[in-house]
Amino acid sequence: MKPLRVCFLWHQHQPYYRKGDYFILPWVRFHAVKDYLDLALLLDEFPGMKQTFNIVPSLLLQLNQYISEGVLDRVQVLSAKEPNELTESEKEEILRQFFVCNFQNMVNPYPRYLELYQKAQNNDKFSEQDWLDLQVWYNLTWLGPITRNQTFFRRLFQKGSGFTRKERDTLLSLHLDVIREIVPTLKRLVEFEQIELSVSPFYHPILPLLCDVDIAKVGLPGLYIPEPKFRFPQDAQMQISKGKQYFSENFGFEPNGLWPSEGSLSTEVLDLIANSGFHWTATDSKLLFNSIGSDNILLQYFPYTYSKNGKNLILFFRDSRLSDAIGFTYHRWGIHDAVEDFLSQLKLIRSALVEKFGEDSLEQACVPIILDGENCWEFYPENGLPFLKELYTRLLYENLFVTTTFEEIVKSIPPDNKFRLESIYPGSWINANFYTWIGQPAKQVAWNWLARARTSIENHKSNEEVYKRAMELALIAEGSDWFWWYGDDNIAPNKSDFDELFRWYLQEIYRTLGQAPPDELLKPLSENIATPQLITSSRRLTENSLHILSIELGWGCFNARSTSGTMQTSGAFLSEVFFGNTRELFAVGLRFSKSLSQDDKVKIYFIKPVEFVCEITSNELRINSAEAKKFTRIYFRFTTEMVFGIGLDSLFGKKGDYTGSIVEFFVKTTNETGEIDYPFDGTIIHVVV
Repeated sequence: MKPLRVCFLWHQHQPYYRKGDYFILPWVRFHAVKDYLDLALLLDEFPGMKQTFNIVPSLLLQLNQYISEGVLDRVQVLSAKEPNELTESEKEEILRQFFVCNFQNMVNPYPRYLELYQKAQNNDKFSEQDWLDLQVWYNLTWLGPITRNQTFFRRLFQKGSGFTRKERDTLLSLHLDVIREIVPTLKRLVEFEQIELSVSPFYHPILPLLCDVDIAKVGLPGLYIPEPKFRFPQDAQMQISKGKQYFSENFGFEPNGLWPSEGSLSTEVLDLIANSGFHWTATDSKLLFNSIGSDNILLQYFPYTYSKNGKNLILFFRDSRLSDAIGFTYHRWGIHDAVEDFLSQLKLIRSALVEKFGEDSLEQACVPIILDGENCWEFYPENGLPFLKELYTRLLYENLFVTTTFEEIVKSIPPDNKFRLESIYPGSWINANFYTWIGQPAKQVAWNWLARARTSIENHKSNEEVYKRAMELALIAEGSDWFWWYGDDNIAPNKSDFDELFRWYLQEIYRTLGQAPPDELLKPLSENIATPQLITSSRRLTENSLHILSIELGWGCFNARSTSGTMQTSGAFLSEVFFGNTRELFAVGLRFSKSLSQDDKVKIYFIKPVEFVCEITSNELRINSAEAKKFTRIYFRFTTEMVFGIGLDSLFGKKGDYTGSIVEFFVKTTNETGEIDYPFDGTIIHVVV
């Protein structure tokens, strides 16, 4: 019996946070000590498990700068400062920043850290010991579950409070020792032939948009892009070449595979990748379906050959459902149920392939599981370690599956591969378009600023040294993350920092060229920068309000276009979740970004004051609850918006005044691409008014 091949790719990426002499954000260091080393070390417990790790050079560069140059991030600076020397503004900054992590898994389990959180919430005065303990706890809670087993780290967890300055300083120092172990550990696993290492373009740009921003109009007809437009395909080539070279300098060999930033491809980019000597690349299955005009899901499990000028490039297409299930769904599930679901889906895929193409097709087919290797784990208990251990154990135990690397698959593909592509539909792994990076006015302004700065650089080619320095700044400014955080589709506590950093690099380009930066770069690109993710209900709704979803009428609103992580899933169709109450009803309103298809389903999970589930399709409402027959005053209407209302007396089981009472719920959407929870982590809480 032939096994189905499963290919994991963990994409490890951070934008370039350096501003002058320090990093303005700590995420490279924190994910290094929590994820990058632990994810690799776990494989020592499972020597039969093969995987691919994708390293973005801008991440690797910053790891090296922490170690070799002694560059510090802002949190390190604040953590190392003596409590009695902290200024009032620094104390305010610490209270803003030092609880930016997953509350449920990284604050709540630790009594002292939780105590400090509650003191901060209550605006209680901090003692010097409080500040010192907070400095330790914020850096301590980011340690991964394998790394924290080191003796000194165990000491701090066991002690819990009353930390000394020496313990704090040792903790910060040992963070750097963890960073030093990442590259040697990865190299060792490569030498053991257990993992493959692939690379991305240097500063993680959206390659098709670098070649020509107008390519976005293929998936977004009618998109407005102001002049001048960014068209510098040579920059795309430079990002690829520099990334490959830096990778080789650090690991001692050339990578065979390139994961394009955000899975973004176009036919022009395929040519650049093939001409750069790579054997394979990958993206999302939606690009395949758009390219071949078919939605036969089984076709995504075959690698495709793209040929140009005598060079072959193999394309892999990720299984969106299984990849996104790990990234966005399974953290809510019990470990056994999550792993069982994952394996059940693989069994269904294998059976379908054998039935359709015969068992010999398994010699060429594979299931690519591709997702970010850092952002999802803090939403799992113990950083996902129990989940991954059971998943790996079960995969190795099942003789129906075998894990492998992408390059091993490439070597097994025959020269006469019948699965071929002449071109590819341009898009990213998010909804098979480029909306997330150029689809809103603020993003378009940012691209316009970048195009103008880049054009200015071209006018200084005669001065080789100035041109080189300015181009390096431009390559940094071309990174995808700056555009990701503009607009209202992604929300984060540090969102304004990305705007600050992007504008700073553009300013530095002009200064390097001996020019004064344009005035517009000196103030925030304010459009939607401060868009809140959640607006609470401001006042009681009227019966007429049920027909109009608007915060002006008193509705609370959760921005469903945003995520609490840094990666969106594909297949999203929910825009906003509205909530509020009339005198007699609690109501939930949903606004959709498109008309719902047969496959699109919505569930509203009520947690408090009573647990039940409302299942909604385009033409039906069903309530799953043993108490459903007792529910009164059920209100339901559906167009491109949906409003569901239920009597407060039904929710609370009695008549009375419910002012100040809590209703807690979350929303789950499902379609062929998988499930999405809103909020991604936690629930929406409404206080009855």
